[in-house]
Amino acid sequence: MANAVITGGTNGIGKALAARLASEGHRVAVVGRSPTAPKGVELIRGDLSTVAGTTAVADEVAARFDVVDHLVLGAGRFNPRRVVTADDLEHTFALHAVSRFLLVERLLPALPTTAVVVSVCGVAGLRGPGIQWNDLALTSKYRPFRAVSQAARAADLLGAGFADRHPNSAIRYVLHNPMFVNSGLGTQVGGLRGKALDAVARLFARNVTDAAAQVHQFLTNPPTTPLTASRAGTPINLNRPEFDQTTAAHLYTVMDSITAR
Repeated sequence: MANAVITGGTNGIGKALAARLASEGHRVAVVGRSPTAPKGVELIRGDLSTVAGTTAVADEVAARFDVVDHLVLGAGRFNPRRVVTADDLEHTFALHAVSRFLLVERLLPALPTTAVVVSVCGVAGLRGPGIQWNDLALTSKYRPFRAVSQAARAADLLGAGFADRHPNSAIRYVLHNPMFVNSGLGTQVGGLRGKALDAVARLFARNVTDAAAQVHQFLTNPPTTPLTASRAGTPINLNRPEFDQTTAAHLYTVMDSITAR
């Protein structure tokens, strides 16, 4: 049986995945701000939008688990308005990108050579201006989808650059976009637009159980290559410019600077 840690595991895809893994006998912990976790699942409450909060979560995971076989990075939030964290970071970027970088880096000693890291992210599928290197906090002309685009691109690059960052690691890193899933995103969007989004999702989107099954497949039948990218199970060409190694290395340098403050 494996040890699994899932961020964003108190709702949506993460919650469904946690419940399934626990039902199979695996030891599972979910990280979130919710006071409850699925039956048979451990709860680690924490704030992944700050460096201090993420560090505390990583330390708690390391205290509970000698080994983490599966690390699923699924925490995220849609912010209709710009939110600034205690680290003066734009919240979407902090939660989707900075926390993922920091969790993986701090948990490396607990990740065995057979470990699988799955990052639920954009996988080069979100259009937009991408990363605003000179304005990561998006102080100028904040738009919610611009924030999501930037954070998703960064999460993709973290996966793309992991093997170069850790050349002696045998960890398999999976970038996965489940695409359109009925996970209640409309609640975060809010207003009439959010209600319309949830109505469309109920009619046309996949349910969270089916979406979780794809992530489950990556964990139980892991890829043999260091990096895999998938959109709803369809492989993505890793030669795309969104996975540029030079850009990924630059992002890692920026992340080092952010988390060393």
